[in-house]
Amino acid sequence: MEFSVFSIAAVFLSSLVAAMGLGGGTVLLLYLSFFSTLSQPQMQSLNLLLFLPAAALSLFFHWKNKLISFSLLKPCIPGGIIGGILGSVLANMLEPDLLRKAFGLFLLVIGLRELLCCLFPVFKKFSQSKA
Repeated sequence: MEFSVFSIAAVFLSSLVAAMGLGGGTVLLLYLSFFSTLSQPQMQSLNLLLFLPAAALSLFFHWKNKLISFSLLKPCIPGGIIGGILGSVLANMLEPDLLRKAFGLFLLVIGLRELLCCLFPVFKKFSQSKA
């Protein structure tokens, strides 16, 4: 993968979004899926390099501000471990090119859904205020 202004901007945007807890890894993976020649394991490694420090910092601040519900963590941790193992097994069974394209498409659909869900209340409020 070549470094360019576009690549640096994508990593910067991903880091900024990740720091706010808004899915910076998703932005990075979407960029890598469509605009790079990296393999799926390389993309996952890069995503972890971005995600782990952002997640650790977020966890610290949420813990400090007493925003973590430890009763919810108990069922989430085993679910996350089981889901991670099953996802890893499934990912190793699929062809890397198919997995890469399917994941990129999945991220695009989820991103568009989130964008529309965010903008819909704004449009609704705007249309009501004109009436």
